[in-house]
Amino acid sequence: METKKNILEIKNLHTYFYTDGGVIKSVDGVDIELKEGATLGIVGESGSGKSVTALSVMSLLMGTRGKVAEGEILLDGKDVVRIGEEEKRKLRGGKISMIFQEPMTSLNPVMKIGRQLTECVLQHENISKEEAYKKAEDMLRMTGVPRVERMMREYPFQLSGGQRQRVMIAMALVCKPEVLIADEPTTALDVTIQAQILDLMNNLKKETGTSILFITHDLGVVAETCDEVVVMYCGRVVEKGDVKSIFANPSHPYTKGLLASIPKLGVQADQLESIPGSVPNPKYMPKGCKFAPRCAHAFDQCSSQEPGFFVVEDGHVSRCWLCEKKGGEE
Repeated sequence: METKKNILEIKNLHTYFYTDGGVIKSVDGVDIELKEGATLGIVGESGSGKSVTALSVMSLLMGTRGKVAEGEILLDGKDVVRIGEEEKRKLRGGKISMIFQEPMTSLNPVMKIGRQLTECVLQHENISKEEAYKKAEDMLRMTGVPRVERMMREYPFQLSGGQRQRVMIAMALVCKPEVLIADEPTTALDVTIQAQILDLMNNLKKETGTSILFITHDLGVVAETCDEVVVMYCGRVVEKGDVKSIFANPSHPYTKGLLASIPKLGVQADQLESIPGSVPNPKYMPKGCKFAPRCAHAFDQCSSQEPGFFVVEDGHVSRCWLCEKKGGEE
């Protein structure tokens, strides 16, 4: 069986925000690999560093106090951290695209949909405005929205949330990027529209061959759409592996807590499962394992020494001292 190559590799990524109150280590030593044609899910609570990782990959930290302090982001072998701004602009929307969490704030409110989609095509392809408009119209039609011709002449406020999200998907895929980053694209949508959007992304992925980095807090969505999973906590990867292995044999207490918190169909319970406590303030991270203050299984070593990765099974690793005796260190 032929092993697919990595289209995107994030190596030892450290993204820090330099504020008046001190340095915030939002992403602190992350390693992620996305294979060609695959969908990789990144899960974790708010504040775990998922979106900052995505913005680092897209080089969209300008205008903030954030900076990639260390590490490499290899897109098809090229380190995008160390290239010029003009080259980064050519990559964004062309070779790598992103669907943002809230389409209403991502679309320009004073530009018609057709113009916004066409502008994206003209930025990356040397074709006429008429050809670009037709290409944008065809991609919007592929997303399954009705009355495409009329919608191309409308403004974002005239569309529903689901329609705006489909416009964002069309904009991200119109130039057929090699990598698509979807940052919680279904969060603001109802369950019916969410299912339609997920089906749409899977179908477009098959047609275009795009690799997807899917950021979400919904493990049900991960089980349905992803091939591999990365679990993040406090700016670190705490567990990663293929989706079947993670769901069948979760190893890290944090992953187990996330899975236990999913309501189960047909099971009646007086109270839903939850993870006690909250994500620590990034300015005052605990020593040792960052999850130790919330972990029911923590012991002395957890509070004094941060664990490395231990092998749970082939292709499945976990950053937890409980795994030390069960497997070998990676």
